[in-house]
Amino acid sequence: MNFYEHLAEHPLKPQAKLAAAKFAPEHTDFRVESSISYLDSDDAVFNESSWAGPERSAGRKTYFRRDGAAFLTDTKFRSQDVERRLLEVLDAAGRVTARFTSAGALYRYWLTQVVDHDKALVVVDSKFSAKFLNAWTTVHVPKLFAFHSTHVKAGQDLLTGQLAEGHAPMIGQRTKWDGFVFLTEAQRGAYVERFGDEERTFVVPNPVRSGHVDPPRPQRNPAYLIAAGSLTVNKNVAASIRVVAELKQRGLDPTLNVVGHGAQLGALEQLAGELEVRDNVIFHGYSDQLPRHFASAAIHLLTSTNEGQALVLIESQQQGCVPVSFDINFGPADSITDGANGFLVPHGDITAMADKAELLIRDPQLAARMSAKASQFAEDWARRDIVGLWVDTRNKAAQLKQAGAPDKLPEFTADLQGMDFHDGSVKIRFAHGVPAPVDGQFELVLIGRDSKEVVASIPASEAAADSAAFAISTGILAQPRVADAIGDASVKFSLGTRSETKRLRLADPALVPYLTAYNNLSFKRG
Repeated sequence: MNFYEHLAEHPLKPQAKLAAAKFAPEHTDFRVESSISYLDSDDAVFNESSWAGPERSAGRKTYFRRDGAAFLTDTKFRSQDVERRLLEVLDAAGRVTARFTSAGALYRYWLTQVVDHDKALVVVDSKFSAKFLNAWTTVHVPKLFAFHSTHVKAGQDLLTGQLAEGHAPMIGQRTKWDGFVFLTEAQRGAYVERFGDEERTFVVPNPVRSGHVDPPRPQRNPAYLIAAGSLTVNKNVAASIRVVAELKQRGLDPTLNVVGHGAQLGALEQLAGELEVRDNVIFHGYSDQLPRHFASAAIHLLTSTNEGQALVLIESQQQGCVPVSFDINFGPADSITDGANGFLVPHGDITAMADKAELLIRDPQLAARMSAKASQFAEDWARRDIVGLWVDTRNKAAQLKQAGAPDKLPEFTADLQGMDFHDGSVKIRFAHGVPAPVDGQFELVLIGRDSKEVVASIPASEAAADSAAFAISTGILAQPRVADAIGDASVKFSLGTRSETKRLRLADPALVPYLTAYNNLSFKRG
């Protein structure tokens, strides 16, 4: 729905109290410079652009109904050395019925009238739109944001890493949203483990596109591999080319079909030349026949650094193309049962990926069995009622909205105050900054530096009005199940169903003590 076209045909409800225009352009002798007509009419003007003042210091765009009456003026000007904006909505008689100082405020007011009613659902999946819909408060309709990718920057730890730039504003203001929607259960679980609020998070996967292949169906080549997607750094198609080089060194003659386009094309072509596999790699560019490409290939290599759902895996499985994928966050493990309908290998392990590809090339019976299981999985996936899942999500979110917002999690700090060494244990003291009385629970969460797994979760042994403490056994990293020699410490604060985790840190230290590898005390500047 186009905002301007809708406003031209549907009167906007007048504001209950029309705000006075605090600022106005100094010059109002607007002169029309250009106009645009309605697409289906040469006579009806849709909008006019005009200017006023010396050096065109004020600009105005006026929008018209088909009968020639103006319904909106959008004026930009400078006042008191500040760039201003004034948007005024007009009724059929030319009277101002609503006034705003930003396009976002007008859009939110209009959107409330269009969708804020029972049985509706607002899903925002644009990070750009979410920036100004953070401030939009609805009465009836649940307002949800859909995550297409991980909440942290690429390569960052899910529990403690820096938030993705586009997602940080929504997460930081998550109390202004009625819920978040994720593509996979693993993606949702990682978010909940860090931020809590499990009740207001939902999983709705993307629907898979039709896998129809027009006849005649291509014959599958057992030595054909495929890498499909945009040629970006994140998709990491360079790793697929390295796999082909590895297979060629083992005496095989594979062909990698690269389907997609992007800024990395030149670098990938150069890499193929350097590895002496240029004749083994075909760059097809963009194709609207991706199912046919998958039907021709036996093996699909997915080498991305991170994904949201990796729907392309299911699209390849539809055609019986067996995926071999890096086991990354998120998506592959939701579509691939390792050894059954595809293979999962450690992220970045070119040799392991080449091993699985070689196994499929040299064992046609295994390839046929896995191909059939891949097709069956994709068929079962395609039968999922995605619309039904969205309806269930809407109903649950609406019930929660009607029940009222949960208690807001107080802001807290995790500022290290000191450590006391005892025989067999260490006591850690930190300032939390939660106003008294302290409601909720503090836990010390140790994350393995190498494994990124939770080594231990230890409740606070003491909790006062401004500080708390943990008692930790010195043998905690020496447990048989713990492979890590180093554990990174974070503080998790929980209140009801809501929680948040922050790294334990020194607050603006001038001098930092530390122990050397020989257990000697040293200091460094903060």
